[in-house]
Amino acid sequence: MKKILLWLTVLMVSVSMVISFSLVSCKAAEETTTEETVAEETTAEETVAEETTAEEVTEPVLVPEEGASLLVWEDFGTLEDFIAYAIGEFNKIYPDITVTSEPVGPVDATPRMELDGPTGLGADVFAAPHDHLGRLVSGGIVLENDVTVPDEFLDAAIAGTSYDGILYGYPTAIETYALFYNKDIIDTPAQSFDEIVEFAGTFNDPSSNKFGLMWDVANAYFDYIFTGGYGADLFGPTGDDRDSLGFDTQAGIDGLTYFQSLREIYDVDAADANYDAMMASFKEGNAAYIINGPWAIQECKDAGVNFGVVEFPLLPNGNHPVTFSGIRAVYVSAFTKYPNAAKLFAEFVSSPEMLEKRYELSAQIPPRKGMTIEDEYSAAILAQAAYAVPMPSIPEMATYWTTMAATLANIWNGNDVTTEVEAAAVSMREAFSQ
Repeated sequence: MKKILLWLTVLMVSVSMVISFSLVSCKAAEETTTEETVAEETTAEETVAEETTAEEVTEPVLVPEEGASLLVWEDFGTLEDFIAYAIGEFNKIYPDITVTSEPVGPVDATPRMELDGPTGLGADVFAAPHDHLGRLVSGGIVLENDVTVPDEFLDAAIAGTSYDGILYGYPTAIETYALFYNKDIIDTPAQSFDEIVEFAGTFNDPSSNKFGLMWDVANAYFDYIFTGGYGADLFGPTGDDRDSLGFDTQAGIDGLTYFQSLREIYDVDAADANYDAMMASFKEGNAAYIINGPWAIQECKDAGVNFGVVEFPLLPNGNHPVTFSGIRAVYVSAFTKYPNAAKLFAEFVSSPEMLEKRYELSAQIPPRKGMTIEDEYSAAILAQAAYAVPMPSIPEMATYWTTMAATLANIWNGNDVTTEVEAAAVSMREAFSQ
């Protein structure tokens, strides 16, 4: 009997242990299964999140509108050849998009778009200088560029074609101007403007329209070398303060006083001392130095001129002349019926392959990173660019150009510098307040 009771006791303990072990095992299994399920669900959620994020950051592929037909405005001359080439290459990719072009000067494009854009007669894609951008944006004339990758372009190009932090332009070239010289006349380029003045005293022959230095004297774009070189910042250090004119300061007056003194070596009325007269004389060998930009390089080559290009020599105050840098770009019209097709074309003409061809035809320096320029002319333009500032792009620039053209002509023709400057400042500020 005792043996039976002992056996039953052992049996009960064993059963109890088995049951306890089973319960513990089940609980552990449940916990493991739960953890695995949670882990799987978490991983699934993360995968979905990653896919969603990837979808959000992926740039949408533009699909051109059916039956798209585009009109493109680009500059004259070699750029007509470039845009014809670009259209041909573009149609190899998009044969169903009809693209035609019309030569329109970049400076003329903005006022024409203001008139023709709303009526449907304007371009779908057009070229314009970056200093017109404020006017284009405030007038609702251009669409945002939401397809270009900014990091692929020079910082100055993106800054110049952006407004209020938004990119609008498709950069096609970066440029400034420098000193061209005739190598058959000049062995070693001048290191200072004083040297140019001294040279002109022996070289000039006004009766033969022969001058040591020629330029478009009433053009505020070129004449910024004097006000900027004497320390006058147009519209402030960042170019966006319309109340800070710069040229009406003592620094500006000093620069324009020196500008006026150069009438001594280029004694021609402002109306006749223009761009066309300068280029004609340079091609004929009657101008030793001229002030010009990269757009003129091919024209000088075609004319057979033995010329060189260098950065500007020092001003009498010892400073480097400060030039405007400009960004050429194309823009997509806000009035286009085919925004996708227009953006595709604008992006295409600013691609590395097209900019390389553009440079080959026009010598305009590409604004993309990673593109090398080796010829001596463009190298000199880039050297001067170290002393250049971007042209302001605020809408008030339109008033600046027109006002200063008359002011510079009057100063060149002998009017008192301070009087002209004060009158220009009053006129501009009145125009800004309207």
